Amino acid sequence: MDLIALSRLGVRHLVALHMLLDTRSVTRAAERLCTSPSAVSKTLGQLRETLGDQLLYRQGNQLIPTAFAERLAPSLHRLLVDLNALLGEGEFNPASWRGRLRIALRESSLAWLGSPLLGRLMEEVPGLEPEVWSKEARGLDALAQGRLDFVILPHDQSQPRHPGLEWETLCEDRLICLLRPDHPALGQPWSLDAYLSWRHIAIRDEELATPFFEQQLAQLQVQRRIGATLPDFGSAAALCRHSDLVLTCSQGWAHACAPHLGLISRPVPFEYGAVTHSLVWFGPAGQDPAMSWIRQRLLQLANELQGPAMRGKPAVEHSRGA
Repeated sequence: MDLIALSRLGVRHLVALHMLLDTRSVTRAAERLCTSPSAVSKTLGQLRETLGDQLLYRQGNQLIPTAFAERLAPSLHRLLVDLNALLGEGEFNPASWRGRLRIALRESSLAWLGSPLLGRLMEEVPGLEPEVWSKEARGLDALAQGRLDFVILPHDQSQPRHPGLEWETLCEDRLICLLRPDHPALGQPWSLDAYLSWRHIAIRDEELATPFFEQQLAQLQVQRRIGATLPDFGSAAALCRHSDLVLTCSQGWAHACAPHLGLISRPVPFEYGAVTHSLVWFGPAGQDPAMSWIRQRLLQLANELQGPAMRGKPAVEHSRGA
């Protein structure tokens, strides 16, 4: 252990580096730390000299972390969590606490699940400032790096658990097929053969494994024909409304958001396993009193808010031939 080198590092250096890795901007880091950009730049210079690495370099209007800084981020996050616990914040008081909640989820999850949860949470914690990110912009890796507090993730039983991350179910869900009202398939019996005879919309998620329902189809030695790949259910449903493509999506989202598009639902014509929406967080960060309270409250609110849309009760028109 190089105690002399460690003595040159103060908590302010570590906090500043953590904030720079989070914001990728000297100006935004300074705003979050209630200091000046020149003070943050000076601290960054001291860190570069002490650690022997550039840490962040400029590319356009953004700072990009070096490979060393990327490797350092999870360890830095854990260290700051431990230091925060050492300071002993005491019991969390929702009425007086002020701070950001950095959460990432798909736009479709925000529309029917995330918004009601955050709305209720903001009523109970007036000083809470949600900072919502698209999961494509910040995903599971950002949890360990300290750039997110939580991710709300729709997934099935095929998804592997990432080391260091904790998962807890917010709500159960099912899958459903959506088609436009004048789709030719609606005049025919709906079966696996009918399902596979049409082209489909795939939803892009580079962090998740192949969906379990795709694996089930592979075991039957069949596969869907993909006609388009989109980032989210909302954009996929808009395309579905104007094409013969079939969308296989979350029933919770479909019941809450798809009716205004006039889409017709049909069941998924094969076994596809369990589908859930989970709250995911970085294990050590869960020890923070504020984040621990918020996590437990989100789980409670999800249970309380499970009305018709979350429980999967019919809210989308079904075809008579389904």
